[in-house]
Amino acid sequence: MSTAQPTNDNELARIWDKWIAMWNGDLAIADQIIAPNYKLHMSPLGGEDLSIYAGPEGMAGWIGQLHAAIDPFVFEVQVQPLFGNGMIAGRWLASGTYKGGFPGAKAEPGTAIRFAGADFLRVENGKVLEYWLSSDQLDLIKQLGVMG
Repeated sequence: MSTAQPTNDNELARIWDKWIAMWNGDLAIADQIIAPNYKLHMSPLGGEDLSIYAGPEGMAGWIGQLHAAIDPFVFEVQVQPLFGNGMIAGRWLASGTYKGGFPGAKAEPGTAIRFAGADFLRVENGKVLEYWLSSDQLDLIKQLGVMG
């Protein structure tokens, strides 16, 4: 029997707002909205082990690395998110200026970066328990000069 508490749409909207703020650099929010046992689902660019992004610390570390390489790194909501049954689906546009640091990148520091994606979040007991990331990584690596 599950001890999960139902999550209403107002709570999901608050979590989404904090999610976007976290991606925009407020890394302290990770402790507030990421479950310690949350799981990330994505196809990593470098084939890395996704367990390095485990828990709030792993998520904040990942976002911090992105902000170190792209500054400013700005997430804008492109389409208002959908909420229901403990799930959030939202589309975003990320942009910024490349500072350097991506392995294999040939892009010069100062290169403008812009790519889109969608996040799908499963929320339980007021925290993100699972995260599915679908982003245009091919567009990103082309802009970074990783591939032609």
